Amino acid sequence: MKKIILAVAALTVTALVSCADKAVYNVPELADGDPTTHYEGTTGVNILVFDREDPTPVLSYKIYSSGERPGHDPVRWTLKGSTDGKKWTVVDRRENQEFCSRYQEILCTVADPGSYTKYKLEMEPLGEENLIVADVLFYDTDLLAGWEDFRYPEVDFMVVSPDTEGARIYATMVQNPDQYVQYHARKVCEILFWTADDPMYDVRKINYTLREYDGISSKGGAPPTVSIQYSTKHVENSAQESLYKLDFETRGVLYHELTHAYQHEPNGIGSYGTNREFWACIEGIADAVRAEAGLFDMSTRKPGGNWMDGYRTTGFFLQWLTTKDPDAIRKFHVTVRDLDVWSFDKAIKGVFGEDTSIEQMWEEYQQFLLS
Repeated sequence: MKKIILAVAALTVTALVSCADKAVYNVPELADGDPTTHYEGTTGVNILVFDREDPTPVLSYKIYSSGERPGHDPVRWTLKGSTDGKKWTVVDRRENQEFCSRYQEILCTVADPGSYTKYKLEMEPLGEENLIVADVLFYDTDLLAGWEDFRYPEVDFMVVSPDTEGARIYATMVQNPDQYVQYHARKVCEILFWTADDPMYDVRKINYTLREYDGISSKGGAPPTVSIQYSTKHVENSAQESLYKLDFETRGVLYHELTHAYQHEPNGIGSYGTNREFWACIEGIADAVRAEAGLFDMSTRKPGGNWMDGYRTTGFFLQWLTTKDPDAIRKFHVTVRDLDVWSFDKAIKGVFGEDTSIEQMWEEYQQFLLS
């Protein structure tokens, strides 16, 4: 039987697709990190086995829903580990699971990790539908470490324009709007901060509204209560290509607006409406967070402009800084909080040292784009 080596996050698996028994082994579509591909199983209990070459303990794993109907999603599963494929030990068990949207992850920490070379997932969908799963990804780190105590905001979801096609499409994509917004709130903070204990605004409530208007999205209010509205017209336009395109765009817009809810504002230089450097900082960080989350088409980056242009121009630049320091966005954001009189140049010096200037770093970024 032919062997194919696949990279699954930080781990390596050997892909052997076989159906010699009830179990299905190493399905490539489950390891490709692409939620638009999926594995379709049967009704009842499905058994999926994953072989590993590295016995480093799996500490967390993600299971992704597909773009198909929610009835195909797994509602319960048991993860088992083995060193020989014969004796299996339960390492994690989940019941009554619900994906809040299509193409959505459920992140699990392994309750009883061990040094296993094989993992078995016994999964079952709800009802009489065949099981469909987009991805199963394993990690040798605890991806929830430092975020166990994150304070999720209360979400008040409202559809002001329920009769629009955009509202109908959104409901097809997002099954639990409150949980959907809460999930993205934590993911935004994971990019802006190191842990849930870092100083951050106490966002206690988010009013999230779908309404029909000529625009995309906007944020209003300030912590503890923030309001976000999203255009059903934009939903309709984004859905014309595919549900996945809509999902990509909707998550990206939400990352941007939720960054505005949690980000610090620069000190000593006026306000959003009166100072261009203030404005460029705010909108640049929001798009940098979206870019870091992988929710921009990075092929749209192009040379030119200025770091003070805001939005994508500034955001792509700030995200590029993570190629020099993986914590660059977090460190840049700390300067926004801590500098008495903020500026891009002072921020760059705060991250990379006094011998660095914003002009030098921008020029290096331009050369990168031209290469």
